[in-house]
Amino acid sequence: MKFKVPKKPENLRERIICITFGTLIGIIVYIVFLYLHIEVFGWNFGLVFGPLLAGYAETMLARKMINTDTGAISAFIIFAITTFYSFILVNPTFGPNFLTLGISTIILQAAFPTLINYILLVILIGAVFYILRFVKNVITNIYIKIKRIVYKYILKKPFVEEKPRIIGSYDELGNNQLINSLNFIFITSTDVPDKQIINLGQFQSTVILEKEPELLDLNLKERETHKLRILKTGKDECLIELTNKIKAAGGNGVINLDIQYNLIGLGGDSYQISAMGMGVYIK
Repeated sequence: MKFKVPKKPENLRERIICITFGTLIGIIVYIVFLYLHIEVFGWNFGLVFGPLLAGYAETMLARKMINTDTGAISAFIIFAITTFYSFILVNPTFGPNFLTLGISTIILQAAFPTLINYILLVILIGAVFYILRFVKNVITNIYIKIKRIVYKYILKKPFVEEKPRIIGSYDELGNNQLINSLNFIFITSTDVPDKQIINLGQFQSTVILEKEPELLDLNLKERETHKLRILKTGKDECLIELTNKIKAAGGNGVINLDIQYNLIGLGGDSYQISAMGMGVYIK
């Protein structure tokens, strides 16, 4: 049985030089901050700038020498050195705190930006929203149970549970028949072969539809279904309004038709649907 000998990492010598250079820069920065007493309430800013500048110097040198990153290893080395010196050797009673955690996060983000951003923005924020939704559901269920007891034993009348209201259904077939009966031509391109057109100018129509707050109580599938109904309704209303404007100007069609969907308002509480294009008269 033969054992494979691990391959020597590429550019090992250059990598060690870059890490050493970054570490020296970090130590110098930290010493300068200590000497100049650049601090707030006894907390020295060198604890942040030392590791950050160490990692930056290492990365810049590595890109020039070997055209790649080395992982900002010197930032971790400086962080370990400064943490040991500041929190353990000099002031052992200070102990772990949020500042140390914050600095660790900054250094990790500098070394592994994609991974750390995914953890912070996707996993942590997603977990927070999941917990808030769970707490909301628990409180809602408790409230409903208490309300049922009050209605049954105190008010002596039946309790009718309110369910989320969904905006009226969307009649896709009926709307399509209505649009087809407008005697109007919709073209998404600017090419109208074998036709003579008269340009009437640019036209636009916009419809704004608000979301309903109670939609938050619906499940994901119900919310998506309702959202689709809103967007289809807004699209059809925009096309009808755009048709009326162009017809009023003497046209019978639109070319280069473009429909856009946007969220507007505080927290995106409304949908804005816009239809725009060049009004024409097609002979």
